[in-house]
Amino acid sequence: MSYVVYVNHPTSKARAHNSICIYYIKRKAEKTYNGYWSKPFESFDEALSYANETGKAHIDTCSVCIK
Repeated sequence: MSYVVYVNHPTSKARAHNSICIYYIKRKAEKTYNGYWSKPFESFDEALSYANETGKAHIDTCSVCIK
């Protein structure tokens, strides 16, 4: 399974999702007016590392797809 990160600009959050998450599957575009989706990562650790590198204050995981 691969993982992606949604980086949100206004709220200073980066949230990790798996690639079969409903939020990722139903996305309208890779980039939106308030954020963007990262490229897929092979492991969860790589996705969290990328989220930390964005410099966002809040690093989180999706409560829908990652439990």
